[in-house]
Amino acid sequence: MSREFYFKLTEDLRKELKNPIGRLIKGEMPQPYLISRRELENAPYLVTVGDVVTENVLRLGIKPSIAIYDHKTKRREYEPDIELGAVVLTTKNPPGTITKALLNAIKKSFELAKRGRRVYIKVNGEEDLAAIPAVLYAPEGTLVVYGQPDEGIVLIKVTPECKRRCAQLLRKMEVVYDGD
Repeated sequence: MSREFYFKLTEDLRKELKNPIGRLIKGEMPQPYLISRRELENAPYLVTVGDVVTENVLRLGIKPSIAIYDHKTKRREYEPDIELGAVVLTTKNPPGTITKALLNAIKKSFELAKRGRRVYIKVNGEEDLAAIPAVLYAPEGTLVVYGQPDEGIVLIKVTPECKRRCAQLLRKMEVVYDGD
């Protein structure tokens, strides 16, 4: 019988993640999206992480290749106006973790996106750390967008360098096995 594992955020890493992984575009909504509109439209694959980010991108008329959301914003319930017509995957991911199930859902979503399908991953729990595995599984050139609370949005253009940074972040997380 194989034991399940997940990655758990440490306090030191929580502080490190306050610094954006990509380029922070500051401003009140929807200004950051308008500034970055051309980049959003021209990305070979666009991944949105978070309900508010996904909803704002859809309001611009741009459909993300992959959207990862949990129906919460700032830990309060939130029902975004998320458009259907995509493959919907559902997975569990407790706060402050990256589960094997989330990793598998993101990996599968890129396989589907490469075949022209749009994929929405509905997370039961929290999707806050999903940008890390999204970068790891994304083809180079993909644009991963997530919200930086009370500041704006962060754009990550996937390069070998940012893949290395995300791999380092994952390695710094505590690996926990179920039943430990």
